[in-house]
Amino acid sequence: MIKFGKRASIYSPKDKQMCADHDRREGEGINPDEYTLIKLKVLELNDKMKEKLDGRNVYLVAATLRPETMYGQTNCYLLPTGEYAAV
Repeated sequence: MIKFGKRASIYSPKDKQMCADHDRREGEGINPDEYTLIKLKVLELNDKMKEKLDGRNVYLVAATLRPETMYGQTNCYLLPTGEYAAV
């Protein structure tokens, strides 16, 4: 998907250009979705994170299809045993 003007458009990697929905080999009728990303600043780092990220601003990025649900969000929960990457 690419953004053209003020509307999302379907992009064909094979033809390297925008195309109409019915011109696709597969996926006809599947329209692009618009995600909203919200940056949440990490206020306290755990010991493992402090080793590598101390002195840096660290943010978590939450993605949603329904941005109206994000107003007033103050918490973000992570899986303690999960593997994460800092980029």
